[in-house]
Amino acid sequence: MSDLQPMGFWRETGLLVRAVYRAMRVTFINLLRKPVTVHYPERPRTYPDRFRGLLALTYHPETGEENCIGCRLCEFICPPAVIKVEMLKAEGRNYAKNFTLELYACEFCELCVQVCPTDAIIMMKSFDLATADRRELLLDKDRLHAIGEQHDASWATGNRLRDMQAPPKKAPVAKAEPAPTADGATGGPS
Repeated sequence: MSDLQPMGFWRETGLLVRAVYRAMRVTFINLLRKPVTVHYPERPRTYPDRFRGLLALTYHPETGEENCIGCRLCEFICPPAVIKVEMLKAEGRNYAKNFTLELYACEFCELCVQVCPTDAIIMMKSFDLATADRRELLLDKDRLHAIGEQHDASWATGNRLRDMQAPPKKAPVAKAEPAPTADGATGGPS
């Protein structure tokens, strides 16, 4: 025979009530709390300062020309190789003839932003590009410029990120004054 004795009715009921209480405790605690629902898109969400969202191309604020010079550094550094750039050589400066970005495969690693010498490609404080068709996430130069004008830019641009990663500058060395001698005169040339 087995050494196990059957539990009594009251003990079994007590264990069942205790198990249900432990399982429903979190529900009871949160029952009267205010919900944390964000009513998006009626109330836009506030993003943290270091939020990295969509990529966009920029224009120069004074001249209105596009900043991209077609150097292809972003294309070379991109780990999933989703950026394709063709350079157009012109007098005075180069331009990007074609600039395509496959956003559906982008890792949002920000390496392209960090290497851009002209801050032409930046990250925006938005992720609002949901679509049911994957072809709409293949962005060309015109669409990337439009995204840059629609949304707020993130704090991180290539020049700011490079400045943060640079070693600190040495403090200026102050000129040392000549030490006074025993008679109180300075020990300079006479």
